[in-house]
Amino acid sequence: MFSHFVFGSNAPQRAARFYAAVLPLLGFTAQTSAGSALTFAHRNGWPWLMIRRPGDGRPFERGNGYHVAFHVADEATVQSFHAAALAAGGSDEGGPGLREVYTPDYYAAYLRDPDGNKLQAVTYLKGRKAGPGGEVISHITLGSNDLKRSCDFYTGVMATLGHARLPEEESDEFDYAFGHAGCALPVVFPQLTFDGLPARPPHGSYAVFRAASRQAVEAFHREGLRLGGSEAAAPGENRDGGPAGYAAGIADPDGNALHVLCPGD
Repeated sequence: MFSHFVFGSNAPQRAARFYAAVLPLLGFTAQTSAGSALTFAHRNGWPWLMIRRPGDGRPFERGNGYHVAFHVADEATVQSFHAAALAAGGSDEGGPGLREVYTPDYYAAYLRDPDGNKLQAVTYLKGRKAGPGGEVISHITLGSNDLKRSCDFYTGVMATLGHARLPEEESDEFDYAFGHAGCALPVVFPQLTFDGLPARPPHGSYAVFRAASRQAVEAFHREGLRLGGSEAAAPGENRDGGPAGYAAGIADPDGNALHVLCPGD
């Protein structure tokens, strides 16, 4: 599902110590990076992670409602992830343990990197059926101030990439889940914020979806604008410093930036 993730930073070299400690535990290896950006690739090939200053020159700003949850193999990895992050300058957002408010087998830990990006590691003690990418990413959340509007938006844009609303999630009135039909992971969740404050998009952090063709990139961009999104990047060759390919970007009605990439040769 995902090509790569960009995590905004106001001091990428300061963030280097944090990510060098945490990401190898999740199967990522540092790559040769140009300039001040830090780049990591997963041992499965995808997704990549980039830590960089926002491309428009404005400072990175943390949001409220956006976070990335990594899918890990076991409880020990969740614990190691949390401990290594705190030792390397991260801050605690919830230590390792069961979160039965979600499901009885949901074992996770939450934290923030030195710039305030929120990350999670989660393992499912009873397992989950994972589609492509689900062995690395469990889910992402996107802060929403209007769930009905978000559901309509994501139903349309995710369909252009071959993803669907997952019916097994519809019993929870707070969750609208989108992903591979018939699979539990990975999932895109537009959600109300947990603290009750308005959703606010981060400036400089975003997810990049994979597309099978240039036509799908263009359809994603076109449908996003039609459904109330705004322009983030017109279709063209990828310019965020990540993997090469044909890309486009939109911001959803709440301002969350979403990009899509058809990988190059």
